[in-house]
Amino acid sequence: MVRRLAPGKWIRMKSSAPTRTRAAVAARPSPGPHAISNVPLNLIALTGAMVLAVVFFSHRAADPGRLPVLIQSFTADLLHEKVFRFAGLARSLIAALIALLVVVSWYGAGELIVTQMRRALTANPADQAARSFSPALEIARKCAFGAGFWSLLWFGLGLCGLYRKPVAIAALMVGLLLFAWSVVCALKSWRSLQTDIVEQQSQSNWFERAALYSIALPVLLALISALAPPTGKDALIYHLALPKTFLLVGGLTEVPHNIANYYSLGVEMNGVWVLLLGGLFNQEIAEAAFGAVTFAFFPLLLLAVYGWAREFQMNRGTALIAVALFAAIPTVWWSASSGYTDLALAFYMALTIQAAAKWWCTLNPLDLAFLACALGCALTVKLIAFFAVFPLLLIFLFKARQLQETHESASSSPPTSRILWQGMLALVLAGLLGCPWYVRNWVRSGSPVFPFYVSLWKGSAPGWDAERSEMLSVFVNSYGGLHKGILDYVATPFYLSLTAQPEESANYDGVLGISFLLGVLFLFRPLRRRSLAVELKVILFFSALIFLGWMFTSQQMRFLLQTLPGLAVVIAVSVTASTNSEERPERAGAMQWLLLATTLAGLLVTCAWFLERNPLRVVLGGESRTAYLERRLDYYPYYEIVNSQLPADARVWLINLRRDSYHIERPFFSDYLFEDYTLTQSVKESKNLQELRARICTAGITHLLVRYTLLLDYAYTPVVDEKKAEAENREKFELLKSFLTEGTKILRSDAQFMLVELPRE
Repeated sequence: MVRRLAPGKWIRMKSSAPTRTRAAVAARPSPGPHAISNVPLNLIALTGAMVLAVVFFSHRAADPGRLPVLIQSFTADLLHEKVFRFAGLARSLIAALIALLVVVSWYGAGELIVTQMRRALTANPADQAARSFSPALEIARKCAFGAGFWSLLWFGLGLCGLYRKPVAIAALMVGLLLFAWSVVCALKSWRSLQTDIVEQQSQSNWFERAALYSIALPVLLALISALAPPTGKDALIYHLALPKTFLLVGGLTEVPHNIANYYSLGVEMNGVWVLLLGGLFNQEIAEAAFGAVTFAFFPLLLLAVYGWAREFQMNRGTALIAVALFAAIPTVWWSASSGYTDLALAFYMALTIQAAAKWWCTLNPLDLAFLACALGCALTVKLIAFFAVFPLLLIFLFKARQLQETHESASSSPPTSRILWQGMLALVLAGLLGCPWYVRNWVRSGSPVFPFYVSLWKGSAPGWDAERSEMLSVFVNSYGGLHKGILDYVATPFYLSLTAQPEESANYDGVLGISFLLGVLFLFRPLRRRSLAVELKVILFFSALIFLGWMFTSQQMRFLLQTLPGLAVVIAVSVTASTNSEERPERAGAMQWLLLATTLAGLLVTCAWFLERNPLRVVLGGESRTAYLERRLDYYPYYEIVNSQLPADARVWLINLRRDSYHIERPFFSDYLFEDYTLTQSVKESKNLQELRARICTAGITHLLVRYTLLLDYAYTPVVDEKKAEAENREKFELLKSFLTEGTKILRSDAQFMLVELPRE
């Protein structure tokens, strides 16, 4: 039997016989040995899932293992502390509304872009009407392209020094007008989406309801956390901190010693927009709106995954499986709730892969245009989007070779050279869309990819040198472990699924869960039988190459998210097509239920992380912003002293404090990433305390805020060099201690931190 996936695409199932009529199905005898053989397969899958769950939870004592304690603490706060204040709730609602208005502005611009693409690349309007598409995927794609358009516009406004509130208001008015126009143009798509998702209650089943609940839970928890005051490490270093600095000067500017200023900041440009709009009210609304607009990529990505799966003519339950597999990943929740941009990259990469797979089957130039636009937007988010170029080149070459081999038997096939030129043109257009950030970087540092690959392409900037670039390479490669052998690479999928841990670089700094590992095991059967549809094979090929590239670069869990939406679609569609019953295809099979059940493991981790963060009261107004930040950031009380008690001309040196520049309001100095590098070099190069003090005085430093626990531990301090003699190391260590304590005034200290006033010389 074969099942249709999309027009012209089929997947082979249990036999190659023609589809039987209803009468033949009704007269069919009882299941024979072939049907009974599915029972052991289901039992094997269930046993495997249970074993994976046991191993997974044995490594999760720090999150699901603490759920009873976390639930008790969370409940006690709700019962004994103030939960709700109208002013706090109003701030959260206004911030969410600002983000929503920006998102609908994305859609308005995206509708215009996609409409013009269709008109330019569809010669026959009848072909466009006949082409099947998912309304959910269409809406997600338009929002994605619109977000990319506004990002590039705000990049240009930043170069012109036009980060002003009147400009933000005018841009919002234009965006809302575009949205109003797009509603009229796309009313049919919206109605189709409503029919697709919101069906009559009698048409839904328990499986679909369970899948919807497993999707809604992480989305709701991520939204609540995103509206809370920012505490994510990278957000405080640059995602949010750099836009704050840009707004102070009214445009894009140099931020000394923050090397993240040389990254691509495509998502942050939309953050600048909402910060300006939120600034019409106050800082709290502005930063909450920033969190909400970065969170918006999460539901949009889920909408794209749902529409992507529906394009294979699968039922709603199948599409919801794919969405649930991705939504239940704990690291996805972490990124969506912390002001990070990894889900934006995953969103654009998913659209890139979808367009590439669709083009393979249709050879439609419109799909190449969608591919170019999605990849170009991805390049404005992160440099690692360049890893998609190699799989795309292979896809273009393989397709050209396939057409060349079949050219004699199919004279209507397009010339091979035209296929290759169209593919190259798509990559060039993607590069043009993504190049503004890299060109700016080239002009400023001498290298378009600075601060990476300095050994290959020389670049320089204040606060960065070849030694730190080499240290960055070692640091980036430390994710997944520094000393990896062949067995480690082979076992990577199992490590990712079973033993990965957050905040531990050797363990991938994240949690994936067991669902994808079990789903990949389910794929062995259709792969062995060669029953996967061609489009699914292209998706799997693309995702596999991106995964291999990730394995041999920085094995950080957040960077892997770009491969998982496509893999979720392949797993859901192929497992459903090969296991659903012929009589009741709308009813979920055992394998589908098992896949959905495995998402519970990731959901429990997500719930534990949410309860540990406990942002509900601060979002509802019951907890103050200051109290929440003091609870989440152990150094924040010292920032309050710096902001309120130090003189206006004070300049603070932050040492081993993550370079959190968002929450500090005084002039400061801090190294990027290697936060004690300058101090270590100064101590090693100084002969005595007077020379060391003179170095620091020249830099205008008046105060030190130090996390000293490791700095003043002789076994771990960075001033000790194993290549030096013990006497010299001891001398440098004593010099460091004298610098912090002799002749200084300790304003405040505890078991971790020390705020020191240096003597005025």
